[in-house]
Amino acid sequence: MKKNRKNLALLLLAASLLAGCAGQSNSQSSQSSQAKSEKKAESKASSKSAAKSAASSAVSSTKSSSSQASSKSAAKSAASSAVSSTKSSSSRASSKSAASSSQRADANRMGTLTSQLRVKLPGMLLPAADGLGQGSSNLNIRYTSSSSQNVVYYSVGNSPLALNDSRIANEKPYAVLTEKKNVADASSLINYQEPKTGLPAVKIAGNVTGTEEGAAGSTYLQFNQGQWSFVVRASNVQGQKPLPTAQKLLALYQQYGLPDTAAKSSVQVDVGESLGSLNTVITWAKGSSVYQLKAHSTETAFKMLKSLN
Repeated sequence: MKKNRKNLALLLLAASLLAGCAGQSNSQSSQSSQAKSEKKAESKASSKSAAKSAASSAVSSTKSSSSQASSKSAAKSAASSAVSSTKSSSSRASSKSAASSSQRADANRMGTLTSQLRVKLPGMLLPAADGLGQGSSNLNIRYTSSSSQNVVYYSVGNSPLALNDSRIANEKPYAVLTEKKNVADASSLINYQEPKTGLPAVKIAGNVTGTEEGAAGSTYLQFNQGQWSFVVRASNVQGQKPLPTAQKLLALYQQYGLPDTAAKSSVQVDVGESLGSLNTVITWAKGSSVYQLKAHSTETAFKMLKSLN
C-alpha cells in the first residue's frame, strides 16, 4: 500500500514537471511568434517608408525634369522670338532701304531728263519735280521746239524711254508745259478775270469770298488773290458743284504758291480729273514769254510749278 502511494506521488510530480515545461515552451513560442509579428510589422513599415521615399524621389525627379524642360522650352521660345524680331527688323530695314533707293532712282530720272532738256531748250523755265504720286520710274518726256514756242509733254509709260523717243507720242500726257516766246501782248493769252460785282457772293474759306454765275449749262465760281484770278467751271448737266473744287484750289495755292509773274495771270479749272483730260490750266507771264501749264490733276500742277526754275 505504501509503495503504491509513493509511485502515485512520483507520477504526480512528473506530470507537474511536464506541465511546467509545456507552459514554458508555449510562452517561448508565443514570444517568438510575437517577435516575428513585430519584425513583420517593422518590415512592412520599412517597405512603406521606402516606397514613399521612392515615390517622393520620383515626383521630385519628374518636377525637376519638367522644370528643366520648361526652362529649355522658354529658352527656345526666347531665342525664336529674338530671331523673329531680328528678321522682322531686318525685313523692315530692307523695305525702307528699297523704298529709299526707289525714290532716289525716281528723282534721278526726272533730274536726268530735265538736265537733258535744259541743253535742248536753253533759257526755258522747267520743273525739277514730276508732281506724281506714283509711276515716276516710268516717267517719259518728249518736246517740240520752234522759234516762237517750246512745248514739253510729260507722260507715264509702260517702261522708261529715252528723251524724245518716238514711242512717247502714243502716251497720254499728264502735263504739258508751253512757252510762247517774244509775246507782244501777254494779256490776250493769259485770260485774267477782273473781280466781278453784282453777282451772288460765295464764301470760299476764311475771309476769301468769290462770286458765282451760270452760263451755257455751266456754273462759274471766281475768286481773286493778288495778281491771280481763279475760275472753277462746273457742269450743270453732270450735276457738278464748283465750291468743293474752289476750296481745294485755294488750299493748294496757300500751300504751294504760284510762279512770280510780270502781269496779271490766271488759273482755270474744270471740275473732274481724269488721265489726259488736262482740266487744270495755269497761265502767267515771265519776261517776254508767256508760260502755260496744263495738267490732269490740279495738285500735280501746283507741285510742278513749285519746283520751277
